[in-house]
Amino acid sequence: MSVLKVSLYIPCFNAAQTIRHCLEAVLKQSYPLEEVIVIDDGSTDETARIVSAYPVRLIRHTHNQGLATARNTAIKNIGTEFIAALDADCLPEADWLVQLMKRFSSPKIAGVGGKLLESYSNNVFDFWRAVHMRQHWEDEDRLPRFLFGSNTVFRKEALLAVGLYNEEFKNNYEDVDICQRLKKDGWFLIYEPKAIVHHLKKDDICSILENYWRWNIAYYQKKNFYDNSRNFVFKLKDNLGLANRYIEEDLAAKRHQLLYLDFLLALHHSLKDFEYFTYKNKQGYSDCLLLSLWLALIDLTFFYHFDSGKDQLPTLIPKKNSLLQNFFALNLILGSCISGIFKSKDFKRILYKHLLLSLYKTDDNYLLDRLLNLIELHKDWSNLLRKKQPNINILFLKSLYLYLQRWLKDLTLRFPDIVRMIEISAGKTDKISP
Repeated sequence: MSVLKVSLYIPCFNAAQTIRHCLEAVLKQSYPLEEVIVIDDGSTDETARIVSAYPVRLIRHTHNQGLATARNTAIKNIGTEFIAALDADCLPEADWLVQLMKRFSSPKIAGVGGKLLESYSNNVFDFWRAVHMRQHWEDEDRLPRFLFGSNTVFRKEALLAVGLYNEEFKNNYEDVDICQRLKKDGWFLIYEPKAIVHHLKKDDICSILENYWRWNIAYYQKKNFYDNSRNFVFKLKDNLGLANRYIEEDLAAKRHQLLYLDFLLALHHSLKDFEYFTYKNKQGYSDCLLLSLWLALIDLTFFYHFDSGKDQLPTLIPKKNSLLQNFFALNLILGSCISGIFKSKDFKRILYKHLLLSLYKTDDNYLLDRLLNLIELHKDWSNLLRKKQPNINILFLKSLYLYLQRWLKDLTLRFPDIVRMIEISAGKTDKISP
């Protein structure tokens, strides 16, 4: 029986920390490879130099174009019938390709995908990823809904037949989309759990929340959640529903250390969604972010008190910085709500610290102190929901405020000890965050 010819490609962007390990494992595969290609998607680190030391073909994009484009570049440059793909932070076991290729038992099978296992799960961020961002299927006997793009083999014929990867998806959802199109055209997909790769990724509080949000944004775009205000409000509800589901799952599995990240996800994702809904991925503030944060807070709180008797509040902050004013308005309004439920003296500080860090990459303790002092001095900021201000989106603030209140009330009724467990989880998480 003749061996089916396979070429393999690795799409990468700034993968200097892991590409060497990936390539060395690829070159030790027990299944013969016709060619190995690395698509360097505009890296600015040492990726290209490292790759050049190995017997592989390097194709470089002049600038970063996204994972879907990198995949298409590889497919167009590969001549074999079968095309294997590995992410640059994946370490395949020696028989990974053997296990995948033996499943091509029918000409109607378009692709086979393997099982990704996390190499790191010692800290809470990596453990959260291992639990809630799994890239393998639990039910090994059923046909998978799609194949995770981290490790696959596809028939080139099938990929060409459906028009390759949709480059509009950039870095996420491109794998789900092409699998859906293949299945719609009558092709079959197979999941092979014996084909194992080890994930070399490490996360922190910024990357885990950002990556998870980006992991799912294409799905919500496709469902039109960002098309109008009515749909967007449903996205806010969905964020709370997702956080609630994860809290329930982690409680049932006694993964109590993950509860704070589950809770934080609801607020982080809602603010990220508001940013995307408002600016559609365009930066909504000036280049000097820290200064913009300070000005947004000072302007909002000054005019709130200076014109406290008026229904319309003025502002000196330009419209492009409105995102930051909505961020602070939400945190001021939520202050009494959070304090009324979470009794830990440190919890609110930890929560607001992590929101500033995960959304704006700032750890300015003086800014954090000022925000917390304003909340404590004036307790109830709910009047912000009744005043008009050119930069404030009342629908966003009021919807999230009301949904969060109802959710927390329901959560504490169903799980009387949940507040204490989230507070403990928050304290432990804060000890290992920047």
